[in-house]
Amino acid sequence: MTRPRLNQSLILTLSTAALAVLSACGGGGDTASTMPTTTAASVTLQTYITDNLATEYAKVWVTIKKITATDSTGAAVTLLDATAAPVVVNLSSLADVGQFMSSVTVPAGIYTQLAVTLGNDVQLVSLDGATTVTGQLGSGTSDFVWNVRNLNFDTATTGQLVLDFNLARFTYSAATGRVTPQVDVLHPTDAFRKFVRQQAEVHGTVQSVDTTAGTLTVNDSRLGTGVVVSLATDAVITNESTGATLTLAQLAAGTRIGIKGTVTPGATTADPVTVTATVIHVESAVARARGEGTVSAVNGSLVTVKLTDANFLPGSDSVVVDVSEASFPHGLVTDLAVGVAVSFRGQVSGIGSAAVITATTVDVRGAASSTARQAHPGHAYVGSGVRGTVGTVNTDGTFTFTVTAANASTAVAAGAYTVNTTGATYHDGTSTCLLAGATVKVLGTLSGTTLTATVLDVDGCAGQRHSEPHGKR
Repeated sequence: MTRPRLNQSLILTLSTAALAVLSACGGGGDTASTMPTTTAASVTLQTYITDNLATEYAKVWVTIKKITATDSTGAAVTLLDATAAPVVVNLSSLADVGQFMSSVTVPAGIYTQLAVTLGNDVQLVSLDGATTVTGQLGSGTSDFVWNVRNLNFDTATTGQLVLDFNLARFTYSAATGRVTPQVDVLHPTDAFRKFVRQQAEVHGTVQSVDTTAGTLTVNDSRLGTGVVVSLATDAVITNESTGATLTLAQLAAGTRIGIKGTVTPGATTADPVTVTATVIHVESAVARARGEGTVSAVNGSLVTVKLTDANFLPGSDSVVVDVSEASFPHGLVTDLAVGVAVSFRGQVSGIGSAAVITATTVDVRGAASSTARQAHPGHAYVGSGVRGTVGTVNTDGTFTFTVTAANASTAVAAGAYTVNTTGATYHDGTSTCLLAGATVKVLGTLSGTTLTATVLDVDGCAGQRHSEPHGKR
């Protein structure tokens, strides 16, 4: 019987400064090297998740519920407990990305095994998006526990334990509906150098606000206490219930918020984790559905979004979002067109492929806020982005940019442009990747021949787009 492999990987990274669930290329089963014992009483651990792109399936959705570690004495500690609110992950959305998951303090020492509890269902979306198959990790309906044994991880020497959910070596049997997993331990250096960014979702209560520094400190049940959040250029704070735009000073201690941004782990265990947010939502008490993806159809106020990420297990490749009552922190309802990337928040009704999201907020990726639109009324939004080649990179935050083919969806003609990167965020890559000859996708606004970038994607900056064959590095 032929059992196709899922060419992706998901990695769990445990570190003395960070426990991370991360992913590198689907590699071999390197085990952790022997480390000397430690004398520290405890260490702080943070968790990230990541993954590479699949080749047999466009999306692979799994549910992470719990991760525990056992030390050399047989004592078990919890690294991640999401049983009350399981973490739904589309592994293919985390290509070359580390997703910050949790932060805990655990006893220092040598850890010899890990247990990862997953929801039993695994949803596999075909490459064309036409078919979604629900596979099972185990028999029955109970959760599935994967045990990683024979580790020798010592917190005294390394801050990172990397578990590779190596989907390049997972198999799926259509006859039985069973997905057979494979989890390896990789060297953390090999994993981290492949990531083009590390991102975080924060859902917790405001601890304090520093209007002078432009930051707030948040306590999150999974990410830990004291997460420092700063605001990116053109960041927006919105009230999810009313749609009102708020200032940082209006965020009082105890306010419940949700954000998504770029995370920078502290250099040492004493440093706080910092997150740079583009949007901060003041959350209502009602549980909300969250997701992001690319618009595939627009029918009046009903927008079909091809999902790349969500906090619910979808029943198909896409979900219908009703935007009739939504507020837009970035962009306008008229910006919603096929190919435009969006994120949304709202209330879900129905289940599976019949689900509909009544959105309270819709954020158009790369679009300007209302404040920026008022400041630059003549700028046109470059909706689905424009791709070109970097020419000269200047010291003033601009570079020359050649578009070789016209982009009908954004009315960007072929030709030479100047790109202003001041205040832009990098979705893929970093500023160090902006070199002559690099291929870049720019999202932002256009005025004449000047593109003001809000989001930049640099092709091939770091990481790998597909898993390597087993045994290769």
